[in-house]
Amino acid sequence: MPRQTLESGPLLEGVLNGAQVPHQPLCIVHDRPTFSGLPVFKEMLRRAVRRNESITLISVLHAPQDLLPLDSSSSSSDRTSIIDLTDSIPGYSDKKSGSPNGFDSLGQLADKVVSSYQGGQVFIDALDVLAEDYSPSSAISFTRTLLKAIRNAKGPSRLVLLLEPSSPFYSHLIPPTFSPTLTLLSPHPPALVEHLSKSYLSPISSFPPSPNLWMILENATKRSIGAELAYRGEEGLEVDPEWLGDGKGVVQVLVRKATGGIKGISRSLEALARSASTGSMGDRDQVQAKGNGEGLGVIPLEEILDLNPFTTPISGAGPGPGLGTVDGQKPITSHAELDLPFNLNLTDDQKRKRAAVPLPYAHEGEGASGDLIWAEEEDEDDEEI
Repeated sequence: MPRQTLESGPLLEGVLNGAQVPHQPLCIVHDRPTFSGLPVFKEMLRRAVRRNESITLISVLHAPQDLLPLDSSSSSSDRTSIIDLTDSIPGYSDKKSGSPNGFDSLGQLADKVVSSYQGGQVFIDALDVLAEDYSPSSAISFTRTLLKAIRNAKGPSRLVLLLEPSSPFYSHLIPPTFSPTLTLLSPHPPALVEHLSKSYLSPISSFPPSPNLWMILENATKRSIGAELAYRGEEGLEVDPEWLGDGKGVVQVLVRKATGGIKGISRSLEALARSASTGSMGDRDQVQAKGNGEGLGVIPLEEILDLNPFTTPISGAGPGPGLGTVDGQKPITSHAELDLPFNLNLTDDQKRKRAAVPLPYAHEGEGASGDLIWAEEEDEDDEEI
């Protein structure tokens, strides 16, 4: 597979295929309850399985069979090692440390992964849950141990984490002091991007993305604006963690290189959609099954978003191509065609009355020489109290 450098253009395809140059050992996918990053996480796992790469899957919250493609085995194989922790809760589980998936500490889990690690990708679906089950400090130490082993291996070896940005554990993984290199994927529903673009009058661009819109999306993530709108059912948003609506999403891609500085950061805003062969989006079970089997594909951003929603409005029908038309449609010039609840036009009588209103300080400059006249202030003696 051809390798993709960070300066060559859009970034998402290279991230999904693990074909980034230089080597990016850490990738974090944002996860939210209203619009999850789980489909992106599954897609990265699906493509790695298709390429027959060496994979280590540590499933904490989701069953392995729900994460792996349908036509792959849910059990460990020569190329896929699965550690299922979904039914292993410290203090509440019957599994002992001597059992295959029983661990008294994350140090034991790290030793098991590193001892058999020969390169490849490591996927963890809920690192923040491990931090709650054990401790945040042990989870950080566990992640450092994995990253050290991954850095010593050649690409496309990397650690892929599915993590909520609101998690307290998240802030410990983002700084360059933890990992100089970082790939960050933040999925958004298309309706949210359009709403923010129109609300803040910021056009949408893919590569490079609009700096203004990028900051707006980051602030919306910190303030959970998308989740609030989805819970209220406003602006066309709804709770859709599995992308079951139209199967489309907009992904913020940020790649940080070890060189640092502004030249070490690459950004793009790209679109993902389920394959056309996945069929109807009506049946939830069918969509989940087919979506996990067929996967997601990168499509042009303009196919799901209007990149410039601030152009001159045009009416639905026009007389055909000609003077004053746009693509055969006649530009809107009257208030009636705008279909607004208020009137923007003035009648002839209103225009005459407005012209007859005397404006203060309005004159034609009669008698004005344009010279500045200075008036000396009278000296006043200070009064003593």
